[in-house]
Order: sequence, then structure tokens, then C-alpha cells
Amino acid sequence: MLTDYHMHLQPDGRDARRAAAHRWEAHGGHLSTGWIGEYVARARSRAVTEIAFTEHVHRFAQARDWLDNPWWREEATEDVDAYCDALVAAREAGLPVLVGVEMDWLPGREDEVARFLEGRPFDLVLGSVHWLGAHGVDHPDFPAWDAMDAQAVWSAYLDELVAAARSGLFDVLAHPDLPKVFGHRMPAALAERLDEAVAAIAASGVAIECSSAGLRKPVGELYPEPGLLARLRAAGAPATLASDAHSPDDVAADYPTAVAALRGAGYETLTRFRGRTPTQETLRWG
Repeated sequence: MLTDYHMHLQPDGRDARRAAAHRWEAHGGHLSTGWIGEYVARARSRAVTEIAFTEHVHRFAQARDWLDNPWWREEATEDVDAYCDALVAAREAGLPVLVGVEMDWLPGREDEVARFLEGRPFDLVLGSVHWLGAHGVDHPDFPAWDAMDAQAVWSAYLDELVAAARSGLFDVLAHPDLPKVFGHRMPAALAERLDEAVAAIAASGVAIECSSAGLRKPVGELYPEPGLLARLRAAGAPATLASDAHSPDDVAADYPTAVAALRGAGYETLTRFRGRTPTQETLRWG
């Protein structure tokens, strides 16, 4: 089977949402079963059996105070329980959707993250390192690259990625080589640090995400790139498959490339989740 375990019901940013709103309003709103069904329809057209919505935690009012950043606070307008209820209702209506969240790794907020997750019907939790303190790894308005050189950014990122994996809070690490997004490649001097990170991630038991989203970014490359994907496979890390779609158009985008990379790395199965419990399913079309 094929899955897509990373997608969002709206784009990021108020202007982008305002421009796209007519699409979901035609279905009764972005939490409507009709709009959710648009993602399912695109998934089915690309031979994808099951999808998971994983809205950014920064979109939820319950997390508004977790990061001292004006953009974060401006984005935090949604109610997480209304979001979960909408996805549960869509599944009860027969749509093959899972309830997920893309959770930022924010050191010092572990207890708040755990409370946020507790008692809610999440099937999977993505862990993402988007922030190094006040600096964004992939946010062009708060770039880490203006405050640190590439070696410092990548070194700090690897430290936080490993900490996220070891925290036990997450089921999957999303886009695990994210700092390359604008073309800042990992310096060769960090090769040993990367080896240590791969080993630590695999030992943690967390799955890693093979995401086609990087092919739509300036770097023009899968997350993780095929060589790193193969190293993670050799270390024993399980994998999920994802597009990081922010609209139905991008659901399962560029999957032939992503599936070929997984197979080339030696993966024969994908990790499937329900109620945060993983199982392995054969990786195949249809």
C-alpha cells in the first residue's frame, strides 16, 4: 500500500489562506467533510490508500504561548479539539483519514507538549525541528542563517533532532534534513556528527519520513536525500511516506521519485499508524 502521512488543511500565512479560502468555503469550510474529501480524492487518483492530516501545532490557540515569536502568535487561531472532531467525523463518514499533528520540538516545553497530546485522538504525531531558539530553520522571515554560519546551524539542528527523537513524544521525524531547504548543505566537517545522529535516531525507535516536499522547495531534493535515507535504513530506522501537502493539489506529489528512493534505500515496508501504534505494510502501488 501507499500512504501520505503529512498534510495540512490550509496553507501557512494569513494572506495565503485568504487567497485560497474560496476553495474550502465552497465545501462548507476548511474543517468540512467535503473539503477533507478533496484530499482523499486526489490521494485515490494517485493510488494512495490512506492519508493523515497533521496540522502545524502553531496553528492552534492552545499552543499560542509556546514560542515568543510574533508570527507564531498570529498563526495560533484554530481550536485543536474542533480540528480533531472534524477528522474523526470524516473517518466515521467513510473517508480513510487519520488524525495527526505536526508538533514542533521546543526544548523546555516537553510537559506542555505531553499535556497537549494526552487524551486527544491522535493516530500519529510528527516531530519537526523548525526552530533553533528564536531562529527559524526554514522560515525566511526569521532565518537562522543570518545569525549563525552553516556549520553552527547544522550542528545545532542535529543536536535538537536527536533530542526530539529521544524525547518519546513523537512517532515520526518529519523532513529530517530540513536545513538544506534554501541550499545550505551540511558541511563535510560534520560527517561524524551525522553518523552519531543516524545511530541515535535509529536506536530511539522513531520512524523517519521520506517526503517529496523538498522537490517543490528551492533545494529540489527529497527529504532526506537518498544517501541519508539509505544510511537510516541500514541503521534500522522505519519509514513513512509523505508529501507535506498544503492543498489537495500536492497530495502524493512526486511519489514515483519518493517510492523509488525508498526502494533504492532497501525499504520493503512503510510504517502505518492507528492510535499511535505502528505496524508495517508492504510498500507497493495499489
